[in-house]
Amino acid sequence: MTNVQLYFAIGIPTFTVLVSLVIGIYQLNHVVNQMNLRFTSLENRMNSLESWLDSRMAVIEADIKTIVRIFGDLDVRLARLEERTAR
Repeated sequence: MTNVQLYFAIGIPTFTVLVSLVIGIYQLNHVVNQMNLRFTSLENRMNSLESWLDSRMAVIEADIKTIVRIFGDLDVRLARLEERTAR
């Protein structure tokens, strides 16, 4: 076996392993970047949903306050009516 044959016998498999490691690292980085993009997108959607829910809850709270005020007025009117009919 000559020196060139020895270099090829050792060099080609070593080069192949190194290339496959570099490609694997590149693919792993790509997957991590894609996951970061998806998580960022999900976080943005959750934040927009949260702000929508906050505004919706404010509307619901205002509606509930209106209903409570209406029932309070109704209670006062019924109390007056009861006083009039009790006389």
